[in-house]
Order: sequence, then structure tokens, then C-alpha cells
Amino acid sequence: MISGDDDSAIQSEAERIFTRLAGEDPDPFATEIISEDDRGPRAELIGKVLSAIRTPPFLGGNKTIWLKHFTGFGHEPGARIKNDPMDLKRLAEELGDELPDGVFVVLDGPGCDPAKPLAKACSAHGEVIWKNRPNTMKKGWQEEMKGCLAAVAREKGVTLSYEVSELLVDVLGADTSLIEGELEKLICYAGVGNEITPEAVREMCPPYSDQENWGVTDPVGKRDLAGTLSMVEMLLARSKEPATIARQLLTSLARTFLQNLSIRLYMAENHLISSMDLKRHLDGLEAPKKRELAAGDAPWANYNAWRVKFAADAAMAYSPNELIDAVRILRDSLLESTTTGVSTEVALENALLQILPKK
Repeated sequence: MISGDDDSAIQSEAERIFTRLAGEDPDPFATEIISEDDRGPRAELIGKVLSAIRTPPFLGGNKTIWLKHFTGFGHEPGARIKNDPMDLKRLAEELGDELPDGVFVVLDGPGCDPAKPLAKACSAHGEVIWKNRPNTMKKGWQEEMKGCLAAVAREKGVTLSYEVSELLVDVLGADTSLIEGELEKLICYAGVGNEITPEAVREMCPPYSDQENWGVTDPVGKRDLAGTLSMVEMLLARSKEPATIARQLLTSLARTFLQNLSIRLYMAENHLISSMDLKRHLDGLEAPKKRELAAGDAPWANYNAWRVKFAADAAMAYSPNELIDAVRILRDSLLESTTTGVSTEVALENALLQILPKK
């Protein structure tokens, strides 16, 4: 079982494990891959896994079953709850016994609960691997992110210096979905076998975190007022120029809300109900169409599809009117900080108090 909240890392790890078990060119008679389609997660897929476990390999030998990128683990009920729309209790019961000899099962997807039967069954008779994004609300998240960077770099045969790791954390924040693409870009820029230099990072990597605003945009996307104010306080306290940081945060938040509004409009125009629908839609678009969208009103179309999925999650936490109001509030706060005696730090705090719900 590979689960957690870091979708890209979960998928990468699952693909590595499946390849290790089934080989680079899997034998179709010795493997069974079960994955979602446009209908999303459902009990029927769990039924296919159970059937595959009970069916011996066609030509004997080992058999590898992969429930690939399943998004329904979060629906697993507690031990005392009878309603089980995904049939995950039945899967946990099956995995609670020893598997038949030569049968390997790989399950991957976000949202599995370590305290519930499925994870416990996997842990008892196999291995559970947790892949979680660094939590920017906790002290030391930067070191966690450096560890993620180092792990991907090792797979690619490169070593990152301390300064390069520091710069990449500044650039990427805690967004692990960007690591793969950024390292590939830097390796190509430096040349295979050559050292990645700090100058290469400054030249090639755009400031996705807008000078450390990731820690603020993440709780804002979750409508977490207390978490947002706490992160703002920390960022301003450790800066030598808090007014500059506050102004940058106001600007970047306005840009984020505009982007999220653009995503909501695109989803409405294309009848996409959920963030996962949007990801599947983008995965199915040809590169020329993506470039056309990115050149128009949807610059986010060229982003990593998982990054857009996470942005859509944040966008769906607000109504369209709330997104529009947020942009107006941030605009007015910037104007207030430059034309009145109100400090930029206070203007930022006032804006957040208006945008986010109060308990």
C-alpha cells in the first residue's frame, strides 16, 4: 500500500514498485492492472481486485495485481460503521489473510487512514509506505522538502549542493509535484553528468512560491484563517523588510485568486464537476491545444496536471462570487496601503479577515 497526501510521490513510488515486481515489459498473462475511468472510484474496481486475487495466474508462476492510482481510499468507513460504498472493508478482510503463494498486490492512492482496517491489514501482511507533502505549518518543513529533493535527485544520478537545495526550497516551497520537472530541466541545462549550480537554479527556475508565499496560499486554499494568520506572522517576523513581504503576499494572493477564478470558469464551460475531472481532461488534451489555452486566458494549462488539480481543489473551496470579492478586497488593500497611513502588514491582515471565514 502506498498512500498519504502527496499524489505525485505516491504515483511515482507505485510505478517503481510495480516495475520491480513485474519488470519493464510486464507479461499480460502474469499481471492485472485495475484503474479508474471517467466514472471515478467505485466498488466495482474493488470487486475486480478481489476476483484477481482469487484467480490463479493463466500460465502459473507469479501474478502481480495493481489497483492503480485509486482515489477512493478516503471513503473507508470506521470499524463500527456498516455503510461501505467502496467495499473497502471486504478488501481489508481479504488482505487480512495470507495471500496465495506468488500473488503480489500493489494498492496506491491518496487518503488511506492508518488507523482503519485496510492499512492495518496491509501492514500486518505486507508493507505500507506513506508519502506526505511537507507541512509548512510545522517547524522544519524545509528539511523535509530537502529530503524529497535529495531522493528524486539520487534516482536521477545527481547530487545537490547545500546552496542548490536551499534555492530550490525557496523556489518550490512545499510543492513536491514540481520536483521532477524542475530537476529534469536543470539536468538538461547543466548537461548530463555536470554539476547543477546555484546560478542554473536562479536562471532556470521561476519563483513558484513567490518569495515564500506558498506557506500562505496553502491554508488560504483550505479556508484556514488561524493557519493563514500564523504563517503570515512568522514570515513577517523573520523578514528584515516586512512591508515588502506583505506587499508581495497581497499581490501573489490576488494572482492566485484570479487564477482560481479562471479555473472555475474553464470547468464550468467544459462541464467539469471536480478537480479530478479537470486533471483527466488536461491529461487528455494534445500539446498544441494546451499551448493554445496557455497563450490565452488559461496560462495554468501548461502547468503540471497535478498542480492544476490542487489549484482546482482550492478554487472549489470558494464560490465564484467569493473569488471575485477576494480579488477586489486584495486590490483595495493594496491601494489602501499606498494611499493612506495604514501599514501594508495591517492591510494584509484586514484583507485576510474579510476573505476567510471567522469562527
